Parts: sequence; C-alpha cells; structure tokens
Amino acid sequence: MSQPAKFRALVLNASLKHEPRASNTEEVTELVLRHMRGVAPLDAETIRLADRNIPVGLGFRESADDDWPAIVEKIKAADILILATPIWWGARSSLMQRAIERMDAFDEEAHAGGRSVLLGKVAGVVITGSEDGAQATLAGIMEVLTFMNFTLPPQCCTYWVGEVGLDPATDAGRRRANPAVDRMAQATARGLMHAAQLLRANPYPED
Repeated sequence: MSQPAKFRALVLNASLKHEPRASNTEEVTELVLRHMRGVAPLDAETIRLADRNIPVGLGFRESADDDWPAIVEKIKAADILILATPIWWGARSSLMQRAIERMDAFDEEAHAGGRSVLLGKVAGVVITGSEDGAQATLAGIMEVLTFMNFTLPPQCCTYWVGEVGLDPATDAGRRRANPAVDRMAQATARGLMHAAQLLRANPYPED
C-alpha cells in the first residue's frame, strides 16, 4: 500500500532574536508542529526572518541580494503557512510587519491574474509576549491572511502572554507549566491539518 502524501508546512518566525539564541515563539511553534505530525505525515520548515535579508518594499524582489524571492517559492510550495510573532509594544514584531508588507505582491498578482496562488492554502498563527495583546495582534494578522486568500480554520492560533511586571526570563517556565497552551496547540494542529486535508481532496473551483 502506498504511503499517504505528506503535507508541507512553512513557518515564518518573526522573533527579533538571531540564531542560535532560544526563541519562545519558535518553541510554541514547535509544539504546534509536533501535534500536527500526530495527525498526518508532515514536512515542516521554519525560517527565522531575523537571519534573512528582507529589504523594505512591496515587490517579490527588491534587491540583488534579497532573500524574499526564495521564501516566496517556499510559501507557494507549502500547504500550510504559520506566521509566528512575538508582541513588542502591543503589536506584532517589525519583522512580521515586514513579511506582511512583502506579501502584498501576492495580492497585486491576484488582482492582475484573477486568481491567487494562495487560494487553497491553510494558515495559522503563533503569538508570544510578556504582556497582554495577543487577541488584537491575532486579529490584525488574520485580516491580512484572509484577504490574501488563505483558509483559516477555527482556533487557528496558539498563544502565550506572561503577566505584567514579572521578569520575562521566567515566562518560558510558566508557559511550559500551563496546560492551556498545549491544549491550544493541539486544537490549532487539528484545525490546520483537517482544513489542509479537506482542501487537498476538494480544492476551490476554478473561476
């Protein structure tokens, strides 16, 4: 019997930390990916945007040494995209904003061609932070994703925000001890994989 085809997931991690520094955002994302692998075969890749050259702009390529075109090809090849960001001063990180701005070219391409290459792809979100703001940050990212033609399943976000006034260095330990984070990760994983399976079997009709 042939093995089922794997799903491909791409994570854009907008942590402001460079490798090899530990990233709370990446740790929560890995939790979601682990649960996704429990649903169906999965190939997953995480790109830490802080270690890539992504110039300011709205096009697919903005300079000769622009790393964004290679990321675009990975987005096109993925079944599932996860946008992962910490909260800085109440909003998504500057790197997440940069990635969203560069994704504008997909929207322009859809207007010109009539059908987005992102239609039929599933998207989810991971958010971490030291204070409140996850819901507002999620709302802004979801608005972008849905207008970009991604499919968003129920509870498509897993997040953790620490308590105000506590040392952010202690967030990771308290997050790991909180069972709600793992439950959210399981629900996000199930929703993403289920939606991806549905769309593979029943793609959106041609215009």
